Amino acid sequence: MYSVLHLITEKQSEKDINMADKLIRAITDDGKFRAIAIEATDMMKTVATFHDASQLGITILGRALLGSLMVSNAILKGDERLAISIDGQGPAGKVVVEASAQGEVRGYVTNPKVTLPLTPKGQPDVANAVGTDGFLSVTKDFGANEPFTGQVALVTGEIGDDLTYYMAKSEQIPSAVAVSVLVDPDGTIVTAGGFMVSTLPDATDEDIATLEDKLANFPAISTQMLEGFTPSDLLNNLFGEEQVKVLSTTEVNLYPEIAKHDYARMLATLPLTELQEILAEDHGVEIIDRFTGKIINFDENELQAIIASKDANGL
Repeated sequence: MYSVLHLITEKQSEKDINMADKLIRAITDDGKFRAIAIEATDMMKTVATFHDASQLGITILGRALLGSLMVSNAILKGDERLAISIDGQGPAGKVVVEASAQGEVRGYVTNPKVTLPLTPKGQPDVANAVGTDGFLSVTKDFGANEPFTGQVALVTGEIGDDLTYYMAKSEQIPSAVAVSVLVDPDGTIVTAGGFMVSTLPDATDEDIATLEDKLANFPAISTQMLEGFTPSDLLNNLFGEEQVKVLSTTEVNLYPEIAKHDYARMLATLPLTELQEILAEDHGVEIIDRFTGKIINFDENELQAIIASKDANGL
């Protein structure tokens, strides 16, 4: 069967509402810091069913999905969206994520089955799996057919650190991005969450130094989530009770899956001669959705119908 990869549509539809997974935007009462915090454990449990991933592979993808959601909500608005590509030449391959300001996300790791020994601290070795011999690229789509791409060199390959560096260098917004995805060795998602803190103009060097000290001594996000702490709790634990005002809450979820009829429309954009060649040689088409791992098949009759319609319209 002929394989067509990376077919993507812009189609969106109604989705199930899951209030357990949410992203909050907040500001400190003194107006010196803006913060975003997220919990997406249930969403990550769904993602884990899509990809035949190792503990390390799903940890990498989860960090990228959560970090991209927070970055998109920090720098986008309305229907705007972004695509993040992380390629550090490591054994995990490329990490690709799409996210919107409305809380939707999807992504994949080129080699989701990547395995490496645990770090000396007993953690999945994300840094060496991703690598640092490359770049993190962010392409912002503002809906005007003029996407803008910013790129920075990878710093540590840990993803959170690299998004932190991107925010400071490319967006000129000093920030700290922390993402955590706790995965059992069998691939079961235990917790998934994180936060991003950005400085505002009123923050002094002393304020920033104090925050850096707090971050350096902040308990592990996964430990706090296991104790039942919510995104709001994470920020209260960082800045102090009653020191943070929540401005808005957004549900987070995966982009709707691409329907077969949408794939049919995408196939119809291929040249007629190419479709006829596929029909003659392979008698059908097999499409692999890289975001879900699902296979969509078009048999000989279905492909003939696409060709007939295209030919009838003189395309």
